[in-house]
Amino acid sequence: MSETVSNRVWGQVIIDGLCELGADRFFLSPGARSAPLAAALSGRNVTTHYDERGVAFAALGWAMATGGPAVCVTTSGSAVANLLPACVEAYHSNLPLVLLTADRPPELRGTGANQTIQQPGLFGGFVRYAIDLPCAQDAQAMQKLGPLLTQALAAAEGLQPGPVHLNVPIREPLLVDAPTESVPLSVCSPASASQKCDWPLGFDISEFVSGRGIVVIGRLAVCDQSEVAAIFHLAKRLGWPLLADATSGARLMPGTVRHADWILSRTDVPAPDRVLHFGGPLVSKRVAKWLSSCRDNDCLQVRLYPDVLDPWQQRPTVMRAGIHPFCEAFDRIELPARESSWTDSLAAADEAVASVIESHLNGGELSEPAILRALADSAAQSSVPVFLGNSMPIRDFDSCVAAVSSAVVNIFANRGASGIDGNIATVAGLAMGCASPLLAVMGDLAALHDLNSLPLLHGLPVTLVIINNGGGGIFRFLPIDVEERLLETPHDWEFRGGAQQFGMEYHQVASLSELRGLLAERHVAPRILECRTERGANHALHLRIVEACRALSLSWGD
Repeated sequence: MSETVSNRVWGQVIIDGLCELGADRFFLSPGARSAPLAAALSGRNVTTHYDERGVAFAALGWAMATGGPAVCVTTSGSAVANLLPACVEAYHSNLPLVLLTADRPPELRGTGANQTIQQPGLFGGFVRYAIDLPCAQDAQAMQKLGPLLTQALAAAEGLQPGPVHLNVPIREPLLVDAPTESVPLSVCSPASASQKCDWPLGFDISEFVSGRGIVVIGRLAVCDQSEVAAIFHLAKRLGWPLLADATSGARLMPGTVRHADWILSRTDVPAPDRVLHFGGPLVSKRVAKWLSSCRDNDCLQVRLYPDVLDPWQQRPTVMRAGIHPFCEAFDRIELPARESSWTDSLAAADEAVASVIESHLNGGELSEPAILRALADSAAQSSVPVFLGNSMPIRDFDSCVAAVSSAVVNIFANRGASGIDGNIATVAGLAMGCASPLLAVMGDLAALHDLNSLPLLHGLPVTLVIINNGGGGIFRFLPIDVEERLLETPHDWEFRGGAQQFGMEYHQVASLSELRGLLAERHVAPRILECRTERGANHALHLRIVEACRALSLSWGD
């Protein structure tokens, strides 16, 4: 029988195999059991952090920015459980994330051994692929690792990208031998997803392009955001209005209905006959509900991923295609002449609502919608990507910002599960992946939730705008009657001390003009800009805008 190879060699082969397959960016939260994996990372591109949850979200951010697989490495026990929130987000956001977890050997499971839990299967249905690898064995067994790693990366980057779990049980002694030469491993790069464009069976394109339609761009991956010009061209050919979600990359570009969420606060807006929907879901529930009257062949979704996107039971017709292949196929279709009254009426309504928003925000007060408009202006002027925190920041960006950019501005957000956890760590991973300055905005609760990820921002040109309204405020917009402290977690904290603790530049912003000035500055180090607002005043401002939009005299054509 061949001699068992050491843990060091076993770990080196796993890491080298992942790198050969293209997963060469690592995020490590150190521990003793993962020492053989950590040793193999020497000389690699590695970010280390003490919190496994933060490490996982940083890896997710890097995958979001680059589209490539990031590897998160942890020790055993509850460390692995801390990866679940990021795993859930990666699963629902179709992001390639490799969870490489060290473990106690199988014979210790279920024995009460210290720091030993049932790690295989821990992520349940939130991974595309999971395997409990064998402990270090002989050289012949080691060659079987190649196909397993290839299969894992194929699942992470396949037709529907997502997280995969590689569990690595390691026996003691953990790491006692000296470094050795790397052992070559046979791996095959995963095949890329098909870009083939086939019309759905039984779908009548000539029927679909008739009537009063609308083009919608939902959430897009960063690689797809660069292709939105083709959608603009198609919408113009169709003569249909275009809606661009906050996370589409096109929200700041002219030629879209910018304020549909406010327009639809009215009850007299007619629904479209057809919907052509590119990409993922929408931020605005009002818009999604308005579109939900289009069903079956009247709702055509264009998206590569095979997961279901049907929260309103529309039974949409789905075309598995990339943006360019679909638009090119559409260019070959003869389109009928268009009556423009439908498009013109929505454009006129959009202009009227834009004037309402301007009139309510032109006083220079540091309101939450005004903060998002200032951030959008700065991002467009400096051509830097933006991360939008969940709850009110992403909604205010979606509904309130103007069309201020002639080009795509990459927008990122954790909208897979739409949580407020791990937002700062995600921003760090994004900044690493984008290799450029980054603007980020989030509420006080999201920032408090991930405060210990601030060290991940060290050395990164990130401006983090924290809107602190003392406990969140989004639930005031819902018909929920619950005691404030049980719904909004009110507090009177500020973030000056957190910035000081982690050695970050800090500004408490007193006015909108001061915010604009700070955003205009070039910076190379991370900084926090804290904007204090008041929950009740923000809610009242939104209600005033709604009432003003409802009072507008608008017509909707034929």
